[in-house]
Amino acid sequence: MKIVLMGDRDTALGFKLAGVHEVYSFEETSLENERAKNKLKELIEREDVGIILITERLAQRIGIPDVAFPIILQIPDKFGSIFGEEQLREIVRKAIGVELKR
Repeated sequence: MKIVLMGDRDTALGFKLAGVHEVYSFEETSLENERAKNKLKELIEREDVGIILITERLAQRIGIPDVAFPIILQIPDKFGSIFGEEQLREIVRKAIGVELKR
C-alpha cells in the first residue's frame, strides 16, 4: 500500500525527501483547488493507496469526503496546525491509537 501526500509545495518537498511514495503540491487558487479535488477523488478510488496525508489548509479549501479506506489524515503544514496542539493529538490518537506526550 502506498502513502500519498497532498499539500503546499514546501510540505510536499519535505515529504518527498522523506521518501513518501507519491507527492502532489497545489497552490492556493480556485483552479488548483479544483485540481486537488479531482486528485483526491482519483486517489480514493485507487486500490494501491492506503494512506492519504493532506495538509489541514488544503483539506479546508477542498473538503474531505467521509471514507473508511484509504485512511485520510490531515497534517499541519509549514505554518503549523490550524487546529491547535490538543486537537492534533486527539486526531493522532484516534487515527493510530497512540497518545502523544510532551
